[in-house]
Amino acid sequence: MQLRLKEHWKLIALGLALIVAIAFIVVSALSDSNEVASPKTGGPIVEQGVVDVDLSDPPQQAWELDVRALTDNPGDVLLSMPSTLDSYYGYGNTYQVGDVLVAATAYPLPKTDESSSSQGVGAVTLVGVNPDDGNPLWKTRIGGVIGQCSQQNESTIIACWGDRRMIFVDTATGTLMSDLGTDFDLNGATITGDTVYTSGERTDGTVRTRILASGTTTNLTANFVRTFEPSEKFGAVYTVPHTDTVISMEQGDGGDPQYRYRIYDLQSGAERFRFEGDSLVPAGNGLFLTSVGGRSGYAGTQNLLASDGSTIRAIPIPSYSSSSYPNKSSTGLPMFLGDGAYDPNSGDELWRSSQIVNTAMAGTGSAIAAVVGKTILVTSPETRTISGLDIESGRQLWQTPWQDAYWVRSGVTDGDHFVFSDYTGMHSIRARDGKMMWSVPLPPEVDPRGVVVSNAGKNVSFSWQNHFTIWR
Repeated sequence: MQLRLKEHWKLIALGLALIVAIAFIVVSALSDSNEVASPKTGGPIVEQGVVDVDLSDPPQQAWELDVRALTDNPGDVLLSMPSTLDSYYGYGNTYQVGDVLVAATAYPLPKTDESSSSQGVGAVTLVGVNPDDGNPLWKTRIGGVIGQCSQQNESTIIACWGDRRMIFVDTATGTLMSDLGTDFDLNGATITGDTVYTSGERTDGTVRTRILASGTTTNLTANFVRTFEPSEKFGAVYTVPHTDTVISMEQGDGGDPQYRYRIYDLQSGAERFRFEGDSLVPAGNGLFLTSVGGRSGYAGTQNLLASDGSTIRAIPIPSYSSSSYPNKSSTGLPMFLGDGAYDPNSGDELWRSSQIVNTAMAGTGSAIAAVVGKTILVTSPETRTISGLDIESGRQLWQTPWQDAYWVRSGVTDGDHFVFSDYTGMHSIRARDGKMMWSVPLPPEVDPRGVVVSNAGKNVSFSWQNHFTIWR
């Protein structure tokens, strides 16, 4: 029973980490926003999925990652960074930190349950990979009891943790900076400047006490340790340092509300407000998006809240939050919530367009595939088109027929083009007029559901299952 409860707790914590990662799209750049002239939309200029490759012509494959070159141990496999480092699911990938691709390798152990989709692994080794040629730059053995590494990283330093162990690695050199133990079970870590925020819980029978600590890479509790009201419910606590925010949540009683939230100031620890509902995530510059009454296929009622919890406005067309998408805009980004664009500071409505939501699939979700220059690229499974909208008005600029518009996913941009994958291959579309520039077909044996196009360094990565290729 304890194992099942522990695994359930891990799933909740991982889900919360993914929510924070999605919401972090805007707030992650706020510390640098003073260097950017205030755009019309009021938000900072944020770049994601940007490559230093001219995408007007098809890039050429430069190299393919060979796990045998990353390890001295025959039989080692590539794990899925930066999470699930304690298990192998039959595939793996790297992730970018600074100018280095970071991989993790380990030897897969025999399955203890044949019905399981994963198997345990032995001692883990982190490997720094040169994005220019795929060769290893360094190898650092971190051993076991590590399940995840930090997803958002301001510098070259990453945190990795599992159970009551936390390590810090400088990915520029592979140096293991510290290997620390804690007196509580860890579920998250955020590094901002010289400060490390860690969160987790202590259990006493069925009672759980959530914990937030602030410290350094050598002393996790150097600044403070805060405990939250004990509870028998599953929950978590996490930080959004750029907006001086701490969010503590726990499960409801099995009906409504689904979750109970408390919002605190990070520096002072003072409670700001409470909320009960299905979700509360950071949005824009210190705002929050809440949802109540959500069920399968329905996002519920959504409201945009100010930093003190007061309601700014209801979102007319509730939708599931958009995932991370490639962006190299020439103006600041608004918040895209439901079918509207909103000022990320005030929450004021800028414009609305039914084209930025997708209602053809299960539930109402975002249709935004990328933001390139002053153009928002959106897809429509119903009309099987890709359209370009003006970022300042929402007006349609062009529309291009595309049979697999329902499967446009992931991608990169060079500031003029958007390159994405679908069921047939990798494709490039020009953002200013919607012209399709080129296509590279998928190899016959590839399952398109596992294909990912993303940036690796300033290059294009084209990966599926255990194949990780770099193009430029």
